[in-house]
Amino acid sequence: MEKNHITLQNAVRRFPLYEPGDEVWGAINDHVLAQPLRQALSEMPSYEPDDKLWDLIDRKSVQRQRWKWGFAAAMILMAAGIAWLMRPAGLPPVAYTQEPVDGRLQMEADVKTDQQYQLLKTYCETETVVCNSSEYQSLRQEYERLSSASELLVQAIGHYNTEPELLRQYNEIERQKTDILNAMAKMI
Repeated sequence: MEKNHITLQNAVRRFPLYEPGDEVWGAINDHVLAQPLRQALSEMPSYEPDDKLWDLIDRKSVQRQRWKWGFAAAMILMAAGIAWLMRPAGLPPVAYTQEPVDGRLQMEADVKTDQQYQLLKTYCETETVVCNSSEYQSLRQEYERLSSASELLVQAIGHYNTEPELLRQYNEIERQKTDILNAMAKMI
């Protein structure tokens, strides 16, 4: 073994890298494809190994494949054994409960204020004196703004109301709509 082997390896690593230009590679390629090299390659004798050598290679290949298949089968058996050991002792129990629906958290499907608003709207189409006043128009716009907010809350609440705070907000908006509707009806 060389005395300063590590020092030599470190020195070789610090050599600057050099990449030859395209001219050098072109010249090498020309020499490789030169006529004397091609002629020498064509004059080389061909060699065909004996059939016994091919049989030996085949047997080693088959032995390696058998070893690989054996190893794969052992791994599958080991994984199945670990899975069997880690399985639960019995089937897990199934539990269920029934929850009664709290009526206070449910919304009415048919809102009466919207029905009354539609009646007032129909009446205003025939009686235009009061309905054209700026105060009545501002009340109508406020009612429609609250109505769209109410629809958004209904979408947020969904079929299964789990947020009592949303229902509280919804009820407050409906109360405000009722107050505005009463003010509109008094004007008519």
